[in-house]
This record gives sequence, C-alpha cells and structure tokens, in this order.
Amino acid sequence: MRYQLNESKMYADISEGMAIIINSITGAYYGINGLGTEIFQSLLNGSSDEEVLAALTAIPSAPENVEELYKAFIDKVLDYEIIVPATDGQPCPATIMEAVATADAFVPDCAEYKDVQELLFADPIHEVDAEEGWKPE
Repeated sequence: MRYQLNESKMYADISEGMAIIINSITGAYYGINGLGTEIFQSLLNGSSDEEVLAALTAIPSAPENVEELYKAFIDKVLDYEIIVPATDGQPCPATIMEAVATADAFVPDCAEYKDVQELLFADPIHEVDAEEGWKPE
C-alpha cells in the first residue's frame, strides 16, 4: 500500500528532522518524532508500506516487535487522517537511519495538539474570499 498526504485538509512541514502537520479544518496540529518523520517522509516520497517496513526490519538493532510498532504508527496517522491511500505512485526505496530509529527506541510516534485551535481560526487569513481577497474590518 502507498500513502500520500491528505492534502484536502492537511499542511505538512518537515524541519530539523521533525514533521509538523496542521489540520486546516479542525485547527489541530500534530508533531511527529524523528523516527516517525523518517517513515512519514519515506511514505510521502512514494515508498510503499512494505518497503518502509523492510527498511526498518533490516536495521540490525531492530527489536522483534518493530512491525507492531510500525503498524501502530500507521494506524495512528490514518486515524488522524494525516495520510490517505495513494491513487498512484512509483516504487521508491525507503531510507531509515539507524541512529534516528535507535534514538527513538524504534517507537515512531505522532501526537495531536489542540491548544492553539482558536488562534489558528482567529487568524484573518482564513477570512479570504476567493474572488475579492482579504477584507480587513
């Protein structure tokens, strides 16, 4: 299975090895740890579910439950609707750095935050009309 960013409502940025995703509908945002970001980036680059899991299991220090940890992460980002199944895509090898995986104890994680929802929606940029533009009051 291949996945892509749910562009109908999510905006993603990866900076300094960490992914931040904002849901433009709910105002919630999501932080993904280092290993999760490597997985997320591999998926967005076109790697399949199987290719990412193979890259993880190929790391010599991977724990026996790495597949379970990986699937829990995928389930979480699917539940948050950050990613959706891709309609197309080209095979792309996944790259997971061992140092990043071990730093996070092979636990990819995605946390949801709702503490700035009101601020995101209070931003006047959300009050832009497609034809007339932004009208300050």
